[in-house]
Amino acid sequence: MMDQRADDRRLPLPADPGRRPEILAPAGDWAALEAALEAGASAVYFGLTTLNARLRAKNFRPEEFPKAVETVHAHGARAYLTLNTDLAERELGQAARILELARQSGADAVLVRDPALLALKREYPELEFHLSTQTCMANSADVAAAGHLGAARVVLAREMSLAEIAAASSVPGVQTEVFVQGALCFSVSGRCLLSSWIGGRSGNRGACTSPCRVPWSVAGQARGTPLSMHDLATVHRLAELRQTGVAAMKIEGRLKTAAWVRQAVSLYRRALAGEDVDQLLREVEQLGAYTGRSMTCGYLDGQRDQMTGTSGRTASPEMDQGEAEQAEDAGEAASPDVDADDRPTYDLEIAVGSGSIQYYCQCGETTQEWSAPRTVVRRAHKAVSIGQVFAFLAERAIQGYRLDRCATDDAEFLLVPRAVNHLMDRISAVVHRARKGPDQQVHIELPEAVSQMLADARPHPANQRRLGERPNRVRLSLSSLDSFLRQVQPEGVIVEGLSKDTLRKALNASRGAELVVALPPVFFEKDFPAIEGLLGECAAAEVAVEVNSWGGWRLARQAGVRIQSGPGLPVLNSLAARVLMRHGIEAVTLSPEANRRQLEDVSARCPAPCSLVVFGRPPLLTTRVRLSEEDMLGQVFEDRRGTQMVPRLERGLWVFRPVVPFDLRGITNERIHACHLVADLVGSPDPLGDWFNTPLEEDEPGPFPFNYKRAL
Repeated sequence: MMDQRADDRRLPLPADPGRRPEILAPAGDWAALEAALEAGASAVYFGLTTLNARLRAKNFRPEEFPKAVETVHAHGARAYLTLNTDLAERELGQAARILELARQSGADAVLVRDPALLALKREYPELEFHLSTQTCMANSADVAAAGHLGAARVVLAREMSLAEIAAASSVPGVQTEVFVQGALCFSVSGRCLLSSWIGGRSGNRGACTSPCRVPWSVAGQARGTPLSMHDLATVHRLAELRQTGVAAMKIEGRLKTAAWVRQAVSLYRRALAGEDVDQLLREVEQLGAYTGRSMTCGYLDGQRDQMTGTSGRTASPEMDQGEAEQAEDAGEAASPDVDADDRPTYDLEIAVGSGSIQYYCQCGETTQEWSAPRTVVRRAHKAVSIGQVFAFLAERAIQGYRLDRCATDDAEFLLVPRAVNHLMDRISAVVHRARKGPDQQVHIELPEAVSQMLADARPHPANQRRLGERPNRVRLSLSSLDSFLRQVQPEGVIVEGLSKDTLRKALNASRGAELVVALPPVFFEKDFPAIEGLLGECAAAEVAVEVNSWGGWRLARQAGVRIQSGPGLPVLNSLAARVLMRHGIEAVTLSPEANRRQLEDVSARCPAPCSLVVFGRPPLLTTRVRLSEEDMLGQVFEDRRGTQMVPRLERGLWVFRPVVPFDLRGITNERIHACHLVADLVGSPDPLGDWFNTPLEEDEPGPFPFNYKRAL
């Protein structure tokens, strides 16, 4: 730890701390918005009921948005719209209309994650574009890349030290924003797939259920909540943060109450005014009582351990409904003041026919009917009866809604696990639509130039390989490269974990396969020399490089190498692919979180050669937190739902990969096509065995199709 902090202190501090930073407040609803402004916030960020990273907040309806902006401006503050999720192909038009609404309403800035929105930036010069923390801005190269892309500001990663923040804030022409109060994520933001993996609710799409907060066992032993982060509080460190040159100090909390927002904004205004630190620290403890978690500012000092676990306090009864629902969906106890009988309800009917099963679900005014084939039950002990499903649902709320009326003509009929999972996904989708109420889409005319940009997309001719064909690329770590390529000759191989000194070894082992060198998705200032040295060797050897962050793209561009993009810069729509191509990226990777429809849509219009990962154990969590290596590193973590993952050290970070891989190799779909089908064998205990393994039957335990069959 001491060595790490010494490294951080050697990074340069800017000479001029700049002007007094903004106090940027969250607003999940009207009450919180008004509370933030009355308490003196200099800027407020809030989102619509769609396409923002806090879908569980009440948020603002499109017709309310102009009035919200007007209210913010009437208080002399700035209004920032959150549009900070990955965008599916069918959402591009809606995203563009939200930008148009923001422009017409006079919003000051829009927070974005998806590269597609950068293509539309030139049509909206009235709006500042800020890159969300979901873009993983973790170093000065990331910030410099943001400036090149046209961003006026970036929200820095929460894991950075003071000196790293200072280095990032020294990049000319780009403002920086840091979180100062609120919840912390265990994984680096934008680098978490856990909620998506478990139930198709992606944090990158605004639907995270915080499964890291639940109890986990390690190596079969209960270990409490080792992945649940303490809350952030920096009220006593603001003078140091100002010295780094940050432009804004951001309070997290769009799921928190108006009273909490008012108290937090007031507290940080007083702190910036120089009030007594001891008194402020006593008051900040009251903010922490809201969640019942301990407080920390350890990242600022380069601290990596003692950042997680329970606090020993009980969560405040002021926890709002949105946060209670999120905790419950993740498996945590609901707030004790929420009476289950007062929760909204849904109805479910299941009719078993001779050839298919008919489902009917109603939630409020939202209804859905669907059918599914009867599946053969080969392992009865793994299946559950319809009656057991009803009993399970009666004990478990879905997004705060409880099962009310249920009916079936065959309570003893057995459903295989995948059928039950599909049913849960469909119910969740119905409930989600019901919670959002009537149509919340923005209906507004787009400028002709924007409409033309959205319409102008044609698939690249190189994307001829269909899902179901044999993978032609493999992803490996250096340690397994030589032994694997002695027996398998793929067209291409992507290698992780290379250095300047090991590149030549990888080239010799490649045996004629096209070698692509993968850069890490997360790196910090101290990692620059190693990455720049590797890029120099790649340039000399004329080896292509896969970038997985905007900072990686920036360094690769400076090195003059051929650039492809990997899963760390995922593409979910054709416009994002076009932006990447415009910035010198010759091939892209489709989002590993996409479902069938999303993959069909983007592959039909993707203008760049693209890769689709069809097998692998993707990083579910990538964290700077340091857990106990002695009894946790390399051990199986398991939650109450049976999710299993194993952490390993990769480039000094803890990376959690699932025990069981996902597998799309047994699925044939002529409508999904790519240039490369990739088998990701990084993290595999037996790369050759996984490569040659025949996909199992769909109802057998083993690999599963991730989100492919889910209704996201």
